[in-house]
Amino acid sequence: MKLIHRWLAGEVVNNTVGIKVTGGPFNGRTKIVQLDRDGLPPARLRARGGLGQTTGNPAAWHIYTASPAPDTAAGWVYGYAGADTTGASAEGPTDAHTP
Repeated sequence: MKLIHRWLAGEVVNNTVGIKVTGGPFNGRTKIVQLDRDGLPPARLRARGGLGQTTGNPAAWHIYTASPAPDTAAGWVYGYAGADTTGASAEGPTDAHTP
């Protein structure tokens, strides 16, 4: 449990860190991610559900992008980029880092 608390506090442990999420239905939550070899988080993530999810579209996916945030413990935040309207919702979450 102590390890999880360290990640949630923004500390990098075993190349893993908790990054705050801003905006959208996951505003205020923390996403625990594994960093790549260069110490970068996945550039984009997709999430489904969250606060404010409508009953008309319970399976809607939301896109978040990583941005440097030197004023945070982790050095990064995930900002809300909008709902995924590509129709790729059946693919599941995407956590791959893109340069």
